[in-house]
Amino acid sequence: MKLLAPIPTLTTPSLQETVDFYVSVLDFTCKTMDEDWKFASINKDSVNMQLVHPQSKFPFNSPGPFDEPVFTGAIYIHMDGIDELWEKVKDKAEVCFPIQNFDYGMREFGIYDNNGYLLQFGEQISA
Repeated sequence: MKLLAPIPTLTTPSLQETVDFYVSVLDFTCKTMDEDWKFASINKDSVNMQLVHPQSKFPFNSPGPFDEPVFTGAIYIHMDGIDELWEKVKDKAEVCFPIQNFDYGMREFGIYDNNGYLLQFGEQISA
C-alpha cells in the first residue's frame, strides 16, 4: 500500500470567487468547474485542491449554510521560493503571520483565503 498525496476539499459559498482568489493571488489553475455539481478543482505544481459549494451533489458534503470554515487546522504547503510568493501575496490577502525564520529550520508565513481558511507556506532553511 502506498499513499500518494492528500487533496484538501474546502467548502465555499462562492465557487467563482474562491477560484478567482486562488488563480489571481496564488497562481493556481482551475482544472474543473462544474456548476451543476457545484464543484471545482484547482492546482499549482504538485498541489491539488477541491472546492465545493455547501449544496454540492457530492455525498460527503452535507448541505447547509456556510457561515465560516469549520476546519480547525491549516493547509500547510511546503515550497521553494517562499520570499517571491510572500512579496506577491502580502498585500493581496489577509495575513495571519508575516514571513519569518523559525528555529526548527523553516521560513514560513500564513495567510487566509477569501473564505477564512488558513494557508501556511514553508521553505526549509538551515536550522
